[in-house]
Parts: sequence; structure tokens; C-alpha cells
Amino acid sequence: MTQNNRRAEPADRNRSNKKRASGKINFKKLFNSLGAKKYLAAALLAIMLPLLLCFAIVHKKIPEKSVIVPTTQAPATTQASSTVISDEQLKQLNKDSTNKNSDNKSKDGENGEEQNDTVARRMAKIIEPTDEEYWYLSIIGVKYPLPEKYAPSLSPLIEGSSITVDERIVEKYRQMYDAAKKDDCILTPYSGYHSYSLQKSSYTRKVNFYINQGLAQEEAESKASLSVQPAGCSEHNAGLAVDIVSASEDFAKTKEYQWLSDHAQEYGFILRYPADKTKITGMDYEPWHWRYVGEEAAQKMKDKNECLEEYLGIV
Repeated sequence: MTQNNRRAEPADRNRSNKKRASGKINFKKLFNSLGAKKYLAAALLAIMLPLLLCFAIVHKKIPEKSVIVPTTQAPATTQASSTVISDEQLKQLNKDSTNKNSDNKSKDGENGEEQNDTVARRMAKIIEPTDEEYWYLSIIGVKYPLPEKYAPSLSPLIEGSSITVDERIVEKYRQMYDAAKKDDCILTPYSGYHSYSLQKSSYTRKVNFYINQGLAQEEAESKASLSVQPAGCSEHNAGLAVDIVSASEDFAKTKEYQWLSDHAQEYGFILRYPADKTKITGMDYEPWHWRYVGEEAAQKMKDKNECLEEYLGIV
């Protein structure tokens, strides 16, 4: 290498270094040229992009508005699998289920007696004592008052008695009375139909009795209605019930009560307010109070130990 070449070498190196230096990025100048606001926007964008990406991934994994239900027709060799259905499909399933239940109800009791039982239970919730077919199953009470100005057609319950009832139950009571008499049991009627004025007087007297004992008006009325119902809310106002022999719990110890317990259902009568049903009937135990409901219903209530509310399905 010649001396001239040696002298030129340092100069070449200097030029090469300057070129390398010129290739480096001057961040300070870049920041000044872009401005602080642009740099800040870039930083925020760098932070938001990962968050948006995570949200998109999670949202994609979760089906929107879906319900998992077990399939009902699984292969015999495997367990029932699960199927994802949409809201619209779920609504359709509920609709189909409702229609199926409705169809089942319409088919309920297609065989004679069972059908009559079903019809009676449904009709009893809406019928009134004026209904020509199901009048005997009408329910009467504080929650189920009689129609305004209702007045039954009355007849004497038995010959020689001043006690009257709805004429439609007279024949059955007389048959029961005669049958009991053959067994040396006299079912003397103590009370039958009550006029509205009589019922109002009895109820007011009972309320006043409790008020005199220190109860407030509302509490006195509530307690009084457990034994004497307001006018228009008593089965006596409809003429469908008979108090037999006496209005005393001691009646439960008599042979007449025992005979009624064994045979009243054969003539369509039931013990309306049993001792074990007071919470359902809302009335105190009254062994003397017998209500006509028809022979079929009376027998079924007897067999199943049901009161009228239970038989009608309104408990």
C-alpha cells in the first residue's frame, strides 16, 4: 500500500462514520416535529387496541341470548345431550307445551264419572245458586257472597216444621230423615233458611259481643265471622244448609251425629265445617251444620276426606 493510500484511509473512515451517524433517528427532533398531542394520541391508541381485541374474542365465545336444554330423545346407548336454542325457539317450545297441557285438560275424564267430576270442579268456581245444573256445588262465604238480592224458592223441610230451605234439597233431606228414623235417630232440623235481616242481626250481635270483651271493631268482625258470617255470605241465606238438632259441639257426641257421619253422603249431604279443616274453610268446627252438595260429590268428599273447598280445587 502506498503512502498516499495510507493518508487517504482516515479520511474515508470519517466520511463513513458521518454516513452511519446520518442514518440514526433523532427522536428528539421527531417528537418536536410531531408535537406532544400527536404523541399522546398514538400512546392511547396503543393502549386501547389490545383491550378492544380482548373484548372481541370474549364476545365471540359467548352465544347471544341462548338457552341450554337437555334433549328428550337421546340414543338408547348414550346419555341425553345438550342443545343450544335461541329465544324464539324457547318461546315456541313454551307455546307447544301450553297447547299440549290444554289438550290434556280437554281429554281429562273422558270416561263417564271422571268426566262429570272434572266438569263439576271447573263449573263450581263460577256458577251461582241460580244455575240449573250445578247449583248444589256453589260455594258461599265471605269471599264468595251470594248474588245481590238472591232469594231461593223455599219449602218446609219436613212436615209439621216451620224450618224452610231451598225447595231443591227438600226431597233428599226427607229421605235421609226417614232412613235415620228407622235406625232410631231423629234428625230434627234446628235451623234452615235465614233471611238477610236475620243473618245481619246474628252477625251484629256476635260482633258486639267481642267488642264488649275489649276487641277493636275490625278484630271483632274478623273473629265473629269464624262462627257467624255476614248477611249474603252464609249458606243459610241460600237455603242449602241445615243445622240439625242443636247448635252445640255436644251434638258430636250423639247417635244422630254418628249416623250422619256414616250415611249423610248417601243423600248428598256433607259436614260442611269439619274440625280438621278450619284453616281451609275459615270457619270454626260446627258438627251440626250439614250442607247439600249432591250425592256424587258428597261420596267423593267422604272417601277422600275433603271439604268443599278442596273438592272444588280452590284451596
